[in-house]
Amino acid sequence: MNLPAVKETPESILLERSDWQLVQQALERLPVAYREVLLLCEVEEMSYQEIAAALTIPMGTVMSRLSRARRALRDSFGKMQRAGG
Repeated sequence: MNLPAVKETPESILLERSDWQLVQQALERLPVAYREVLLLCEVEEMSYQEIAAALTIPMGTVMSRLSRARRALRDSFGKMQRAGG
């Protein structure tokens, strides 16, 4: 009888939770203008046009903030990982 492979181990769950905590901390460090655009796009799955309308800003501003937010989040997350949290 073949048993299914275990996909999650206590170690993998801990690492996943640890990474998620780092992501949350990195998100909290973003300026509000970046964080709101990023969350509306990635979490709420709104289009650029919908975000622009909701925030009453030009679509170019949405794209610019989103690009900067992603870069800042990536940089912050990387620094936190290297620092061990």
